[in-house]
Amino acid sequence: MKIMLKSLKIVLQSLKWIIITGIVLFSIATFMGKAYLQTLVILLIAVSMAYWPALFRSKWNKKVFSISRVLFILLLLIVNILFFRSRQKTSIYLSETHKKELLNIYNQKMADWPGNTEDIYIQTTYGTVHVLACGSKKNPPLMMIHAASMGAHSWVENLDPLLENYRIYSIDNIGEGNKSDLKNVLVFPENGKEIADLYAFIANSLDIKRSPVFGASNGGFIAMNYAFYYPEKVESLALFGPMGLTPLTGKSIFMLSVASMYPFKFIRNYVTKWAIGNDEYCNRKYGDWFNSMMKGTIPSVARPVPMTTAQKQKMDLPVLLFLGTKDAIVGDVTFAKQTAKEFPDIQIQVLESGHLIAVEKAAQVNKIIKKFLE
Repeated sequence: MKIMLKSLKIVLQSLKWIIITGIVLFSIATFMGKAYLQTLVILLIAVSMAYWPALFRSKWNKKVFSISRVLFILLLLIVNILFFRSRQKTSIYLSETHKKELLNIYNQKMADWPGNTEDIYIQTTYGTVHVLACGSKKNPPLMMIHAASMGAHSWVENLDPLLENYRIYSIDNIGEGNKSDLKNVLVFPENGKEIADLYAFIANSLDIKRSPVFGASNGGFIAMNYAFYYPEKVESLALFGPMGLTPLTGKSIFMLSVASMYPFKFIRNYVTKWAIGNDEYCNRKYGDWFNSMMKGTIPSVARPVPMTTAQKQKMDLPVLLFLGTKDAIVGDVTFAKQTAKEFPDIQIQVLESGHLIAVEKAAQVNKIIKKFLE
């Protein structure tokens, strides 16, 4: 019995210090957000849990000593809840400075795009959607939907095999840091149908009746929903490490949350390499962009919910899927391949790559997509 009580005491003590550590980490986040009074209150909660002055123990009995401690902590919690409520989000950007920094990087990336690239702005229910358009207007259209936290500019490595035969429309996903502009950060496409409706509207605005659609990461999730709800508008799908094929893991949510809450550069650098992989070219080309996205934005986008088996089985269009063996976000390749085979007409290419497979393995990918489109 004594051993059990001792073990229980050790467990409770360990749990207490885990909670205290979590509270201290949260106080760092509020401090970084310049909520200094809230930081002080949160730290007082942590200190009160860890230490209660012995002076009180000498004046009061053990019961009163414990109750006073609990009441003080409850009081601090009430103060934190009543006086330090989270401010309502009014922009996806943390400041105008962060927005300018991101758009400056965007403009630098455009130096690699064809000189005749057009900027098209489409007014939608949710706000203004920006599209990069290049290639002959006489060619048939092809839509490209970028990865989460990237941008329409990030398809540049894959333009060469397409420009001769297609008019490219690369779309900036609204609700993320890019040249699209969300009118109300609390109003955005929140499910697959709403997303599909938006992209159908964009296609109609561009006079695209039917086209191949490319989607990377979250862009793959968008592309799959667009193809499911509007099959008449999608000729074929090319998916590059798509979200919505496998569930978003707890680790992915944790890593991206940590990078947002604790905007220390070493944390952002670590999360950047975790997300886009260790490939030198990917990090050199897009590391600063991804880092700036984590530092300065809080996106307003739908969570990529995996498509059901029934949905995939209804999509009988040609699908080309690229998976990376080192993709930390999509996860286990074997499981991803298994769920992908529920598409009736699919080709699966597995390459030794991280999440940005279309960038990291551009030479191999470009040969395959050219053959697929032919």
